[in-house]
Amino acid sequence: MIDVHTTIRTFLLANEGLAALVPAARVFAGRNEPPPGYAPGSDGPCVVFKTRGGAGTYRGRDYEDALLVPSMQFKCYGTSEVEAYQVYRALADALHGGRGASVLHAEEAGIGQPLEEPDTEWRFVLSFFDVMVRSA
Repeated sequence: MIDVHTTIRTFLLANEGLAALVPAARVFAGRNEPPPGYAPGSDGPCVVFKTRGGAGTYRGRDYEDALLVPSMQFKCYGTSEVEAYQVYRALADALHGGRGASVLHAEEAGIGQPLEEPDTEWRFVLSFFDVMVRSA
């Protein structure tokens, strides 16, 4: 089975535009929110993402040409709404129509929506992408 989170995280880390804003240590896969102890004001912007469903296709018994098309939720955090949008735009540039060794296609399901975490008041932009991935 394809490790969707690792595949997409690796793809994102290879993107120079996104990496210029968010270092690898702050791209959190398989999560709904940043890990405990994180704070945008002191740690800087981050990207948090997880699967929320999707589809898979398997042709043959050996899974060599297995494809998954998960629907992914992304949250781009920043110290302000402006910074959160900068991170979101870099993410969208990296993913929408993006292609790589294991990511065959990505398509945004709608324009990102600015929101605020109710408990922490952290600003983030919420977006969803359908991403076609295959085994490396």
